[in-house]
Amino acid sequence: MTFFSIEFALIFIMFFVTYWIFYKNYKIQNYIILFFNYMLIFSFSPYFTLIVLLHTCFISYFGLFIAYRENKNALFSGLFVTILFLCFFKYYDFIHSDFKTLLFLLKFDFLAKNLDIALPIGISFYTFSSITYLVGIYKKEQEVAEFIPLACYLSFFATLLAGPIAKSNFMIPQFCKARKFENIDLIITLVILGITKKALIANYLNIQVSAVFSDPHSFNALEIITAVYLYGAWLYCDFSGYVDIVTAMALSIGFYLPINFNMPHIAVNLKDFWKRWHISLSNFIKENIYIPLGGNKNGFLETQINLIIAFALSGIWHGVGINFLIWGLLHGFGIMFLNILQKAKINISEKLPLFSMCITYTFVSITWIFFDRNDFDEAFNILNLMFNNENKIMLNDVILFVALCILFLIYPFLKNLKDVISGFLRATPTILKPFVLAIFFVFIFAIMPDGIPDFIYSSF
Repeated sequence: MTFFSIEFALIFIMFFVTYWIFYKNYKIQNYIILFFNYMLIFSFSPYFTLIVLLHTCFISYFGLFIAYRENKNALFSGLFVTILFLCFFKYYDFIHSDFKTLLFLLKFDFLAKNLDIALPIGISFYTFSSITYLVGIYKKEQEVAEFIPLACYLSFFATLLAGPIAKSNFMIPQFCKARKFENIDLIITLVILGITKKALIANYLNIQVSAVFSDPHSFNALEIITAVYLYGAWLYCDFSGYVDIVTAMALSIGFYLPINFNMPHIAVNLKDFWKRWHISLSNFIKENIYIPLGGNKNGFLETQINLIIAFALSGIWHGVGINFLIWGLLHGFGIMFLNILQKAKINISEKLPLFSMCITYTFVSITWIFFDRNDFDEAFNILNLMFNNENKIMLNDVILFVALCILFLIYPFLKNLKDVISGFLRATPTILKPFVLAIFFVFIFAIMPDGIPDFIYSSF
């Protein structure tokens, strides 16, 4: 059951109405949220529901254990088992074929035949939430939570599938107080933006990019270059569209989520990009990997090593393939190169901001090739065909590329679009707002392509 299914829409409406009937009692609302969370997980698999419940019990116990012991050994024990739990499921496919072979050799055929295990939905994101909770207790930034608020937080439908990664000391207090239904104009604005980005723009971009990436030999160099540039736009619209939608759903029941995107494609360098792209993941890596490694406190060289390690782990988190590691390392070495330039007092982004923005977007777009392609040779094949290609470039290809460049230049001026839409809705009489939303839905679903692919980050 996806967020774009009729079934989900109907169930969410029933949940929403039931939830607000008990607006005077937030504890009853928490039970309703928890039931809805687990019902959503159950729709994917009963097995996933059991895993989330067991994981929550484990985190609840270790939270108490860390608070009682107040030492690093308790924290490390909790983190070790939590991360081991994630790694087992996330990288199981990578090792299980060899493991099955070993079991057959050892004559444990009955075990080998039942070793296929599906990746539990949302496991990366509720594991990261668990880590922020355990670390928060150790640092005394987070009190030990009661079981129900903790269970609601770890399984929260708005953050479970693809984030954003909300820190425990930001989210759990929201489960421990009364909520208000407000910000209706912002909710409608986020729904409009999210569905436009995901159902319309990302869908069309996906068709274009997938066609080129799946068979690059059938396209000329300019078509491939255009597809490479469009990939980042597609991923942004897909992921930020998802975040807009879940943020709107969370707001509709009185919860606030952290900001996850801030116009990433106007970034003038890679550091700026990572302050704008998947902000919650960037902050998580900084606080839980980069800084514990030493951050920038131990000299220039060690800072760069810590940086490379953090980005390498970020790549591996996305997947076990060498392509994800290369993607992470490219960003790590890119920021290291930027640090070297800054140490030499060479700051191109301040002197030539538009040029820097174009270079940054180009670099990020090229790295996405490795992010997308599971096969190392496929990625280099696309890179090679961008420059060594005998297919003839047509006038339409030039027009499309020029249009893309123009849109890239217009993009920075869209930063206030959310405020413009919210302002329009504030000026619209309340009784007419449902009609505005209905007209929008009819228009979008009339012109969008058939079918809506899953949100790409739900696979991580």
